[in-house]
Amino acid sequence: MRQRLRSLRAHPMARRPGEDGFALSPRARGIGGWVAALLLVLGIAVVVGVLGGEGTPTGTTPSGSSPPVDGTAITFGTAIDPATGQVAEAARVDRFMAGDTFAYSVAPTGTVPDAVYVEVRRTGGAADETIQEPAEAQILPDPDTIAFTVPTDDLLAVFGAGSYLMLIYADPAGEPIAEGPFELVSADVNPSTSP
Repeated sequence: MRQRLRSLRAHPMARRPGEDGFALSPRARGIGGWVAALLLVLGIAVVVGVLGGEGTPTGTTPSGSSPPVDGTAITFGTAIDPATGQVAEAARVDRFMAGDTFAYSVAPTGTVPDAVYVEVRRTGGAADETIQEPAEAQILPDPDTIAFTVPTDDLLAVFGAGSYLMLIYADPAGEPIAEGPFELVSADVNPSTSP
């Protein structure tokens, strides 16, 4: 009897199979551990999502500024359709020459801001160069959509011919809500033979 007690004391973790009433194989314990870890991570994610953290949650905007779109393309053309307030389907182009009307619009998908800020970058050179900072608010002519027209001659006089990227902001300190490339061609270049 004494010998049997000594053998149990020497191996206090050793038990006979079925002695504790519930036994899992090593594989089942491993799978159970991974399931428990996954549930723990999901539980933490739910708590953080519900209770929130500091700052603005991803995908939302602070109250007071509701940009209409995130990462939407700017549509360019030569005319605005008065029925939709957007660049007319038949007038869509991204290459403009002297004498053209330069029109652009952004399809609204949410609240349209009262004003937007427009940045223009020259992209045709060795490095992008900002040639118009988003510093001055542009009041929207139609409060239901972001759409503007300007004579291409005015843009050629200020920017010159070249390739450009336009970015539109609801807040100049925030992320752009829309962007799109366009090209200005000088009057002495034939658009059918230029690249």
